[in-house]
Amino acid sequence: MTTETTTPIKKETMNTADFIEAFTKAMTHEDIDGVMKLWAPEGEWVIMATGEKFTGLEQIRQLASRSVAARVHGSGEGLLPYNVFTNAEGTRLIWEYVHKGEVTEKWPASTHKPVVGTKFELPIILMCEIKEGKLIKIREYFDLQTLTEAVTPHHLYS
Repeated sequence: MTTETTTPIKKETMNTADFIEAFTKAMTHEDIDGVMKLWAPEGEWVIMATGEKFTGLEQIRQLASRSVAARVHGSGEGLLPYNVFTNAEGTRLIWEYVHKGEVTEKWPASTHKPVVGTKFELPIILMCEIKEGKLIKIREYFDLQTLTEAVTPHHLYS
């Protein structure tokens, strides 16, 4: 009598450096398909400034598509990362960038919409959770008033 044992096939996952490179390339080139390849099917993207949650690949793709349609970028504009951090295990990624662009007629805000053609420069931080080489959650942080009241000067201590 022969007993066979099979070893489960382990899914290959991207190493941390490759993941960061793929994420950065897809984000800075507005490659929606490239970004979507990095997501787990049950992933969730939360816009912390508004409390909006986008769960699952279909909703995340809709968010990405609407975001790309909402603005245009001139030379020297776009998503410009300047701080990228990860933990040793590759399960956390902080992607800090400034988003420079111009508002289009497809800007998604329901209230306080900036005028079409308004130039903006918005600092954003994405806090990403990664499991088995796939995004499972992004929390996106930015100051909403920077966009809704772009002409109003904001001060913290004065």
